Amino acid sequence: MLQSPRQRSPLAQPQAPQQSWQPPAGYPPAAPSYPPAGYPQQGYGQQGYPQQGYPQQGYGQQQGYGQPANPPQGYAPPQQGYPPQGYRAPAPYPQPGGYAMSNDLACRFCGSVPAAEVTFRGHQGMIIIMRFLSMKGPFCRDCGLSTFRRMTANTLIQGWWGYASSVIAPITVLINLIRRDKVASLAPPQRNPALAGRMPAPMDPGPPLLARPAALIGLCIPFVVLLVLVFIAASG
Repeated sequence: MLQSPRQRSPLAQPQAPQQSWQPPAGYPPAAPSYPPAGYPQQGYGQQGYPQQGYPQQGYGQQQGYGQPANPPQGYAPPQQGYPPQGYRAPAPYPQPGGYAMSNDLACRFCGSVPAAEVTFRGHQGMIIIMRFLSMKGPFCRDCGLSTFRRMTANTLIQGWWGYASSVIAPITVLINLIRRDKVASLAPPQRNPALAGRMPAPMDPGPPLLARPAALIGLCIPFVVLLVLVFIAASG
C-alpha cells in the first residue's frame, strides 16, 4: 500500500541535531543567563538582606536652624534681641519753622494744628419750606471762629422767615454759641511746612459777631415782628 508524503514516518527524514548559538570569531562570548542553572530562587522578603528599623526623629526634636549643638570652646553665642546693648537711639529730627509734629487733629481747611472736632450749624427759613446747613470740622482757632461768625450771622438774618423757623433759628444760634468755646480756647494755629504750597492759609476770623451788620439786623427782626403784632392787636 502506497503512503502519501504526509503519512510517512518521521524516521523517514533524519533531522539535524540542534546546536546552541555561538558568536563569530573575534567577538566576546555571550553572557551567561541569570540566574545560573541550579541556583535556588528565593522569594522577595523571605530571606536576604535583613531589614533594620531606621531611627526616626520627630520634627520638633531637630535642632533649630543656626544653633550649633556643641559650640567650640571660647565661642561666645550671639546676643539676641534688637537693638544690641549699648545702642543709643538718635535724637528726633527738628521740624523746620517750629512746627510740632503730633498725633493731634489738623484743620481740614488749612492743615494747621491744634484743631478741635466741632460742627457748626445754620438755618434758612423760606415761609413754607426750610433749609438746614452744617459745616463739620476739625477746625483750627482762626478757621473755627470764621465759620462760627459767618454761619451764625447768616442764621440771624435768614432763619426767621417761617412759622417753624422762628423757633428753630434761635435754637441753632444757641447751639453755635455753646460750641464756639471749643475753638476759641485753642492756641494760635501752626502751619505744616510740607502743606504750605498745597493748602491755603488759615481763614481770617473777621469782626466779632455783634460787630457784623447782618447779625445786628437779624437780632432786630424778631423785635420788629413782635412790635408789629402788638400794634395790630392793640389797633383791632
